[in-house]
Amino acid sequence: MRMDAPRRHYLMPLVLLLGAVATLLPIAASVLLARQQARAQQEQRALFYARDVMRRSEDTLRQIGDAFTLLAATPDLPPCSLLRRQVMQRIDAQSSYIQFVGRLQGGRIVCASYGQFEVPLDVGKPDLVTANGYRVWPELRFRFAPDKAFIGVGNDRFIAVIHKSLPVDTTVAERGVSLAIISLAGQRTLATRGRFLPAWMPGVDDLAPGHQSTRPIGRNIVSQVRSQDADLLAVVAMNEDDYGRELAQFARILVPIGVFTGLLLAYAVRRVAKVQMSLPAVIRSGLRNREFFVEFQPVVRLEDEAWVGAEALIRWKRPGGNLIRPDLFIPAAEETGLIHAITLDMLRLVAPTLTALAARDDDAFLSINLSRQDLREPGLEALLHDLVARTGIRPAQLHLEITERGLSDTVHVRSLIDRLRATGLCVAVDDFGTGYSSLAELVQFNLDVIKIDKAFVDTIDGTTVTSQVAAHIVEMAHALSLGMIAEGIERRSQVEILRRWRVPFGQGYLFARAMGSQAFLEGLARQDRAAGGRPG
Repeated sequence: MRMDAPRRHYLMPLVLLLGAVATLLPIAASVLLARQQARAQQEQRALFYARDVMRRSEDTLRQIGDAFTLLAATPDLPPCSLLRRQVMQRIDAQSSYIQFVGRLQGGRIVCASYGQFEVPLDVGKPDLVTANGYRVWPELRFRFAPDKAFIGVGNDRFIAVIHKSLPVDTTVAERGVSLAIISLAGQRTLATRGRFLPAWMPGVDDLAPGHQSTRPIGRNIVSQVRSQDADLLAVVAMNEDDYGRELAQFARILVPIGVFTGLLLAYAVRRVAKVQMSLPAVIRSGLRNREFFVEFQPVVRLEDEAWVGAEALIRWKRPGGNLIRPDLFIPAAEETGLIHAITLDMLRLVAPTLTALAARDDDAFLSINLSRQDLREPGLEALLHDLVARTGIRPAQLHLEITERGLSDTVHVRSLIDRLRATGLCVAVDDFGTGYSSLAELVQFNLDVIKIDKAFVDTIDGTTVTSQVAAHIVEMAHALSLGMIAEGIERRSQVEILRRWRVPFGQGYLFARAMGSQAFLEGLARQDRAAGGRPG
C-alpha cells in the first residue's frame, strides 16, 4: 500500500527526530559514563597514594618502636657507652627509614650512633604527645645540616630522627598532587608535599581507626586514610582543573562526531575506553599483545671492570611508542596479582639470551627478579628447571633475585630457597636495606648474594649521617660470608671505596646502561677478543 503525501510529510520529521535521538543518546550516555569512570579513576589513584603515605609512616613507626625496645634492653650505665653506640649503629644499618637514633637527656641529644657530641643537640620540649606516649618534634633542625628539616619521635630516654620529607616521598604520576601526614594529637601536620588547605584537615572523630574516605572538597578530590594503631592520618588531594579541561575538550570532540556516522561514533567510544581504561586492564592487554621486552644491565667485576653477567630488566612499550616506567606498572601488577604473568613473560623473553650464554665456555650469568607472588606459585620450581633444561644453561649461571619483602614468609621461602640452591641455582636478596629484614635475620636463609641498594651506594663518598650505612652492611656481609653486588654505581670515587671494602661486583651507569640482548652479547664477545679468547 502506498502512503499518501500528507502522512509522508509528518512521518519524515519524526524519522529524522528519532534518528537524531538514536544517535545522540549513546553519545550522551558515553560522555556520562566517561565522567563517572574518570572520577572513579581519580579517586582510586588518590586513595592509592594515601595508602602508600600511610604505609611508609606506619613502617617508620614500627622501626622506631623496635629500635626503642632494643635500646631499652641495653644497659644504660653510662648512657653513651660503647655498647650503647654499637647498638645504635646496628639500628641505623638495619633501618630503612630511621636517619639516626640518639640518647635524650634534659631535652638534648647527648650522643648518637656515630658518637658522643661535644655540644649536645638541643631539641627542646616536644610539640606533641601521641596517644601511645610518643613525644614528637615535627620541625627539628641541626647545626650539621641547617638546610634540612627533620622529624623527631622519642620517649623519655631515646629519640629517633627521620627526614621530614620521608613520609610523603612517594612516587606520583601526576602533577599538582598534594600529600600530607597528620598527627591527630593536636591536629598537626607532620610533613607535607605541595600545598595543604585547612579544609582538608579532618576532625578527630571523622574517621574511625583503620577507615578511609575519598570525596570532593572544593575543586579537589581528597582521600584520607587513618591508621589502625597510631593516631596518624594520611591526606592526598588531586586538583580537578586538569580533569575538567580534559572532559570539556572530550565533549567538544564527541558531540559533533555523534551526528555523523556510526563509524565516527564507534571511534569516539573507543577513545572513551582508551582514556578510561584502568592500568591493570592495560597490563593484561600488553601481555596479550607481547608489548613487554627485556633489557640487560651488565654486572662487572670491580677488580678489573670486566663484565661477568647481567640483570634482566622488564620493560614495557605501548603501541604508540610510549614507555611505561617500571615503578608505575610493577606495583600495580603486584597489587592486582598480575606480576606472576609478567614473570612468565620474562622467562620466555630471556630464554634466547640464556641459550647464547650456554654456548660460551665461561661462567657469565643472568639474573632475574622474582616477586612475592612468584614465590607462592606452586609451579615455580618446575618453570625454572624447564628453563634451564631448554636453554642448556648451567644452573649456577641463572641467578634469582628476591626482595626483602619476599622473605617475610620465612618457613615457606626458606624451604624453597634450599630446594632451588640444591639444584645449583644462585639466590640473591635484591635492594638490601630498603625492606623489612636485617642482615642478622638473613642468617635464617641459605643465600648466596646480597645486592646493596643504590640509596646506600650513593652516600659512600659523602659526609652525611647515612654515609656509613653501606660500610656497616659490607662489614656484616663479610662476617656472614655473603657475596655482594653494589647497585647504582655512577662515580669513580664509589668504585675506589668499594674496592677498598672488598666488594667484588657492581653495576651502574658508570660501566654501562641497560641494553638489548644483542648489544650485551656483542659486548661479551668484544671483551673476549680483547682478552685474547674467552676466559675459562
